[in-house]
Amino acid sequence: MSFKHVLKEVFGFQDLRPFQKQVVDSMLKDENIVVISPTGSGKSLCFQLPAMLYEGITIVLCPLKSLIYDQVEALKKKGISCELLNGDLGIRKKTVLFEELKKATPSLKMLYTTPEMLLCNEETMPIIKNLYKNGLLARIVLDEAHCISTWGHDFRPKYLKVKTIKDHYPKVPIIALTATATEKVVMDIKDILGFKDNIKYYDSTFLRDNLKLEMRYRGEKIAEKKETIKEIATLLKTKYKEQSSLLYAFSRAECEKLCGMLEEEDIKVNFYHAGLSAKKRNEIQQKWINNELQIICATIAFGMGIDKADVRSVFHFNVPKTIEGYYQEIGRGGRDGEVCDCILYYNNSDQVRFTQMTNKKKTEIREKGHTFYRDKKMSMAENEAKKLYDMVNFIENEYDCRHIVLCNYFGEKRKEKIGFCGSLCDNCIRFQTEGAKDKIDLTSEAVKILEYIGRKSEEYIYDTNKDLILKKMIGYPKKKPFKKKKKDKEFMNGNKHDKGKYDKYKLEYSVLEEENIMFNMDYRSREKQMRRLIMYLLSNKYIKTNILKNPKGTWIEALQLYKKALKVLNEGKKILI
Repeated sequence: MSFKHVLKEVFGFQDLRPFQKQVVDSMLKDENIVVISPTGSGKSLCFQLPAMLYEGITIVLCPLKSLIYDQVEALKKKGISCELLNGDLGIRKKTVLFEELKKATPSLKMLYTTPEMLLCNEETMPIIKNLYKNGLLARIVLDEAHCISTWGHDFRPKYLKVKTIKDHYPKVPIIALTATATEKVVMDIKDILGFKDNIKYYDSTFLRDNLKLEMRYRGEKIAEKKETIKEIATLLKTKYKEQSSLLYAFSRAECEKLCGMLEEEDIKVNFYHAGLSAKKRNEIQQKWINNELQIICATIAFGMGIDKADVRSVFHFNVPKTIEGYYQEIGRGGRDGEVCDCILYYNNSDQVRFTQMTNKKKTEIREKGHTFYRDKKMSMAENEAKKLYDMVNFIENEYDCRHIVLCNYFGEKRKEKIGFCGSLCDNCIRFQTEGAKDKIDLTSEAVKILEYIGRKSEEYIYDTNKDLILKKMIGYPKKKPFKKKKKDKEFMNGNKHDKGKYDKYKLEYSVLEEENIMFNMDYRSREKQMRRLIMYLLSNKYIKTNILKNPKGTWIEALQLYKKALKVLNEGKKILI
């Protein structure tokens, strides 16, 4: 079959995208390749098409079982000879598969499996090595390659066995694909896979200009959480009626809880996390794909490889731990090219929870383990902390187009700033609606912040973080939130009172409540203003963020002064916000 025929008749495409053509050409030349391209851009086609045109078997290594099942089933529906091999495969099916792989000319074109099965399984390894010996191993594809990075996701240890691929199969070309890779992660991928100069590197834009990004503050109290769920339910019944959606939560327990709350709002919903059996997860996923469920409440276990074109909204109930994870998850939306709303509900308690978990992990690492192992794990814990701060800074940044921030984070340098995407992020929308309003001159406040950071940096005091600066600039609330005592509530409810005392008491309470509300409104307004100023200074490189280790052994966010920043302001530069 010809190239054009396979592309049109099997995969249903008239032509390849420019970057796909480049990748396919390199693959047909047996070159080692690293492909970095956003979710939904067609990375899978880059290796599936050559597998159909090339002699031999293409082995695809996937990190998740659900991802393997999805892709294999989709390819079989297209009539492609494809099988999966993992620990869940029954003895009978495994025997049939192995017999096929032992043939002189196997009919199989693609074999999906895990790195552990390829490189650690005593039963599988001899069969694959025999394919290699007979010249029947065409290429090895490593999907979601960022999982092997020591600076990327903290993945299962055995997954790092992929670094031995070149030792076992030195003449087989390797293709590594990922949607989320910073410059450091790309370097890790190259080093771990043993890529040197004999490598082709392809990337496409990380700009997903059909995703509308929005950040919304969520309260901490139970009642406020319920209000957030009601808000989501209302959107599902109105704006996204009869349309597919996703809701990401932090933990399995929270995932199930949110699912129950949406069910009470008469929403067709189910939950999905790693605690469910593979059969159950696949069943829930298929119901969602077939539109039997409107929304799935999921953890990060639901993400890689999920392909549903018409997802119109993606909600995050908690702050994601990394920008990489956030980008992957919102990438489930709008794969048909239509606009998808991505709404993230954030709360300071999310950051506190992650920090506590990281500190607990570091304590455990410190107390046990070999020195080398301990140092390596501590380095990963440090990286986790930095990635969390990057995510928090992304949320708090109200001055740059969020799409541009994401592109820059992944190494796609863009100079465009606020207003770039028009109406596809909350910052650019705010710029359009508020741009004409008078801005406040905060130059003097900026000078004070820079002087404080500079002074502390010279004194080698590394606790100069955003929260500390906020306290220095705006102080503490002089009044605590007004609370009625139990006895006061009884008095106000009519127990043990006379009319005169009651009226006087009620008046005092109302005055105090009004004063407290007004004060805290002013305080919060000032706090928001200063927080926006700090984010402005960060995004415009007046100050920078480092993650440092304090004397107590914990990792902290430390702000440092860029050189000449104060000089720029003293020479007449104005900061208008």
